Amino acid sequence: MGRQRDSKLVGTIGNVIFYNYRGEYCIRTKPVSVKRTKASVNSGLNFGKASKISAQIRKSVASINPAQSDIRVLYRLTAAMNKFISWKQKKDAASIKMPDKLPFLYGFQFNDHADLSSIFAIRPLVKSTDMGLTEISLTPFVPSQSLQAPSNTNSILFKMILLGVSLDKAETNTLGKAEIEIQCSNEPFQPPVITIPTSSKPEALVILVMAVQYMVNKNEEVELLNDKKKMPCGIAWANFTNEKFQ
Repeated sequence: MGRQRDSKLVGTIGNVIFYNYRGEYCIRTKPVSVKRTKASVNSGLNFGKASKISAQIRKSVASINPAQSDIRVLYRLTAAMNKFISWKQKKDAASIKMPDKLPFLYGFQFNDHADLSSIFAIRPLVKSTDMGLTEISLTPFVPSQSLQAPSNTNSILFKMILLGVSLDKAETNTLGKAEIEIQCSNEPFQPPVITIPTSSKPEALVILVMAVQYMVNKNEEVELLNDKKKMPCGIAWANFTNEKFQ
């Protein structure tokens, strides 16, 4: 705010405003308005969706996420989701086929201290059936050799949460949960096929989050190993389909 020295004007000339404020004649310029481009508006909308969806996902997987209190996870997930939304818009415009492993989301780790993708036995096959079911299956493996289990491991827990995400509405639904307990043995193990009932409507981002936890022998008891370096949790599978699950 500036003062008028040799004048007592009130009004507007161009982008300059003359006015009286508590007996003082003052002068100021109009604020510069910046016209947002269509691209910048769209970018802001995408980030808003990504932020909302990421918070929903983080809340949905909190029960199996060892780093649920780490706010950095939310920031990283929001960045990954924002990149995915922007990538999908460009892909749709160019009519590019959707890849098997969605960029930015597939392999995302909720726990910075452990990497689920380093356990090669965890390569889930996810498919939908004509009867409205989603089937999740794993190939056979030897638990003591394939799951990076500590030497004093009694059993291993596989925990899964299947999520359906509407990008348009920025809504996330938990489609189903499952848990498999596996004895840590030297014998080959065939994991059971997990089936989750789903109803469908057009378009959905479907995400499978998995966590591995170890039950260990300690002081003649069996307890959960509470070591973040041995508690991987991440997105083991993600796909964008023409059907949205609820």
